Parts: sequence; C-alpha cells; structure tokens
Amino acid sequence: MVKTRFAPSPSGYLHIGGVRTALYAWLYARNQGGEFLLRIENTHIQRSSQESIDSITEGLEWLGLNHDGEVIEQKDRFDIYQKKANQLIEEGKAYESEGAIRLKSDCLSSIVISDQVFGDVEVKSDELDDFIIMRSNGAPTYHLAVVIDDHESGITHVMRGDDHLKNSARHIQLMEAFEYPKPQFVHLPMILGPDGARLSKRHGAMNVLHYREEGFSPEALLNYLVRLGWSKGDQEIFSIEEMIDGFDLSGINKASAKFDIEKLRWVNQQHLLNTNDSELKLMIEARSQIAKGQEDEIMTSFIKAYKNRANTINDLVSSCDSLFSDEINYNEASAEKFLKKEIIPPLEDVVDSLRKSDWSQESISEALKSVCEKHEIGFGKIGQPIRIAVTGGTQSPSIDQTLILLDQETVVDRIDAAIEYIKENSNEET
Repeated sequence: MVKTRFAPSPSGYLHIGGVRTALYAWLYARNQGGEFLLRIENTHIQRSSQESIDSITEGLEWLGLNHDGEVIEQKDRFDIYQKKANQLIEEGKAYESEGAIRLKSDCLSSIVISDQVFGDVEVKSDELDDFIIMRSNGAPTYHLAVVIDDHESGITHVMRGDDHLKNSARHIQLMEAFEYPKPQFVHLPMILGPDGARLSKRHGAMNVLHYREEGFSPEALLNYLVRLGWSKGDQEIFSIEEMIDGFDLSGINKASAKFDIEKLRWVNQQHLLNTNDSELKLMIEARSQIAKGQEDEIMTSFIKAYKNRANTINDLVSSCDSLFSDEINYNEASAEKFLKKEIIPPLEDVVDSLRKSDWSQESISEALKSVCEKHEIGFGKIGQPIRIAVTGGTQSPSIDQTLILLDQETVVDRIDAAIEYIKENSNEET
C-alpha cells in the first residue's frame, strides 16, 4: 500500500512551498488508495514551538489536507534514535567522535539516487564523508531521524523539495547500514518568485492562513498550487475530486515554477463563479454583519450583480459593506476627480427623475437617459458621480443594476448628499 507523509519543521508557519509538498503527497496517497501521514520534525527543541505546530495543523485543516493516524512528533522519539545509533556502533558501522556519533562512510563508489522527477542522480564518493547522526547534546540529526521514521512508518514514497535531493545519498547510506528497503524518491522543484529569485515574503511566501484572511478559498488555493509544477493537458480549473482522480507522478515538471499572485486571483475568481449563490451568501454573511441584516432576495440579487467583478470573497464583502452601509465614505481620489460643481445641475435632475420613477431597472435606466439627453452629455459624465454618491467608489455593476439593490429613498438621499458635498467643497475652494 502506498504511504506518503508531510514532515514540516515547526520553526515557523506553513507557507506556499510546504503546502504544495503536502498537497502532492496527499493527492498521490488518495489517488492510490493509500495513507497520508503527518510528522512534526521537532528535533531542534529550541527552534520549535507549539504555536508553530498549531499554525501548521490549522493550515492543513483549513485546506482539507486531512492526515491518517496519529501525528508523530520526533521530540518524543529520542530514545529510539539513540538506540538505533548505538546499534550501528555495535555493528562497527558508526563511531563516537567528540561526544557525537558519526556514520562510517565506507562507500568506495558513487551513489545513484533514483528519483521519480529527476531520474538517476549520481553523487560521487568524494562528496560523501563520515557525517554526524547524533549530536553531542543527544539530539539526532535530520538524516538519522528521517530515515528511521520513514522506515518505521512504512513510507513508500518520500516526497519533498529538491533542496533535499543530495541529502538522499546520505539517507541511502543509512538505509543500507540498517538494511532498510529504499522508498521511492520524489523531489519537487522549488517555487520561485515572479522575478526568478527564491520565493520570499514579498512574493507570497507567508503563512497560508493569511490567504484565508484575504478571502481566498482553500479549493482555489489548492487548484492553483497543483498546477504550479504539475500538468494534466490544458486543464486549468480542477475540483478536489478531479485533482485526486487525475494526479500522477509523471505529470510533475522538472523546472521550477514561478508564483504569480494575479494568476491565483484568477483561479479563485473561477471558483467563486462556480460556487452557487446560496453558498456565497453564507460565506459573505460569515464575514459581514451588514450582510446579515439584508433580505435574502436583496442578497441574492447583489450576488448575481457583483460576483463577476470579484476575485475573492473579501471583494464581495467589501462591495456589500460599501453598498448597504448606513454611512458612505467616498474614495478621496475618485471624489476629487468626479464630484465637481459642473455636475451639480445634471445630478439635481437625476434626483428629480428618480423620485418620479416606479423604481424598476427599466425606469431607472430611462430616467438617467432623459437627464443625459436634456444636458446633452454622455452617460459617462453622470455614471461615475452617481456610483461614488451611492457606493463611495467607481467600481460597480451597471448603474441600474446597482441602484435597484437599494430602496428609492436611500438612493435619492445619497445623491442629494453628494450634491451637498460638492457645494461645500466648492465653497472651500473659493
């Protein structure tokens, strides 16, 4: 049976690179009907923290990358590592040196790492030394602990970043010393920033929970990451089920992939568009008190009008709060550009025309059209001032779609308030 694992070090948070490694290991296990294990590699007690462990597990839980069985923590297994190291000393395969324990590197020939992504990678014998497996403070090195844990957990496929590729030569030495069978190695190319440099915070290598706060869906984030180094024809948008069904090791690319936040936004937008309106309503209400106070019919109409313009659920929440708030806060730059005194006469006529309308989309559209004809101006001249008056900004669906979401009195009052705002600011200037 296939067994994979994700083995983060709890010295920081779960970031994009770690998530993709976990995702690939999880997908392969689920595709093969196997098991996906979680191991916390906390042999460096001073650099590890419970806060980090909690953040990692919360991130995996949010993403839905559920693991099988109990979580293994290496800090609880020091006695096992010591016993195994002593066993190698007794067998003449390791020795003590200044309080530490080193593996004897008797390899006279090179070691070939058979990797599912990079093929056969040769490590020359002169690159292999007597490396430390137990430190003088009694803590195991990464090399010893990972080999023992992978064997005892029955891991069949070791999936990790390609920065560990050369480490596998030392691991193979340890496996041969212990007479362990070798797992399949699957080393994943690094994720780079858009500029080709190693991914950093400025590129998006932040706590994965930050993306939750920013309004990205876990499904969209996983969809984006699965394609960041793996391909299945030209398909871009995947459901979780499609990812599981289609994932294979042969589709993993050798080349490093570049993280692109704009592509992530686009993928998230596609997932939003594929989410039914009732679910979107619940997602908005979970983040907005103002949304909770709106009638179901109004919220449904709002979602239909605005969802094509949103990249994240936060975009919808922001639009909802701006539209339905009791207090409108104008975007300063937009107000300065569009709320000018020459637009006052047309806006005053807009108020009069809207008051007389029967408050349907058709009558709103006709009312605005008649004002434009009277003043011999294009619709753009009053469109943006009305948007700012009603929503605070210049981004919204068509004016008739936007206004009909509010009651007639609210819209008229907001445009009146904008007229007063223009007058006050005009007086200040003079």
